[in-house]
Amino acid sequence: MIQGIGCDILSIDRVRNIIETTPAFLKRCFSEREISEYHKRGDIAYLASRFAAKEAIVKALSKYEHDLNSIEILNDNDGKPYVVINRVKSNIFVSISYETEYVIAYAVLSSIL
Repeated sequence: MIQGIGCDILSIDRVRNIIETTPAFLKRCFSEREISEYHKRGDIAYLASRFAAKEAIVKALSKYEHDLNSIEILNDNDGKPYVVINRVKSNIFVSISYETEYVIAYAVLSSIL
């Protein structure tokens, strides 16, 4: 059963500009594993897609009182994204896509019957 749905679209340049002007944004919004993966990849679209997914997750949850860096968007061995909250795999499913200028993410919160 679906408990919540969230969607977010974001300009990749917006994230690039925030990182350049506000270095603290990285630690405030991303986990150490996400930051490490970003440095390994060197791809701003990676961070932008994670940020959009986190915003979609917050919308799906409707009420969320944790920091964004406690939400992690990681990838399994096949590259499929999955959600970890406070180091525990969640029952939230995400889909992330991006093009040259924009990223979009959907999040679906499901309940376990």
